[in-house]
Amino acid sequence: MRNKIFFISVFVLFALHTYSQKFDQFDFEKFKAKKIAYLTDAISLTPAEAEKFWPVYNEFDQKRFQLMQDRHSLEDKLEQKIEDMSDEKYIELSKKMSSFQKTEGDLFIEYNDKFLKILPPKKVVQLYVAERSFRGFLLREYKKGEHEPPK
Repeated sequence: MRNKIFFISVFVLFALHTYSQKFDQFDFEKFKAKKIAYLTDAISLTPAEAEKFWPVYNEFDQKRFQLMQDRHSLEDKLEQKIEDMSDEKYIELSKKMSSFQKTEGDLFIEYNDKFLKILPPKKVVQLYVAERSFRGFLLREYKKGEHEPPK
């Protein structure tokens, strides 16, 4: 009898753990597809423009994402050990934090020039507006309950 209860308990715990993992997983590919469709439509990319634009944009987006990950990693470390440091360490950390802002700005400048070589200037500006409105679109979609839990 105890073995049955033990095995049933283990099975239930395993099933709950598996279900919660599936629910918590983020479907990055679905997100990326939505973003591509949204931006393509918002800036009216032609097929020829899209062919040249998306590889460059994906490279930019990946570098921007990596910067964000690095910054969040540093912020997490700061939250854990911010109280007992020397002034020199505080200065060093403040410079690291501000360097993320500069690096991100430099990245935008670099890729803005690349985008201008691929797209008309109006579409480059529309891209920046569309990126911002995409975040709003995602929030509205989520609030409306139009999102599906990950499978």
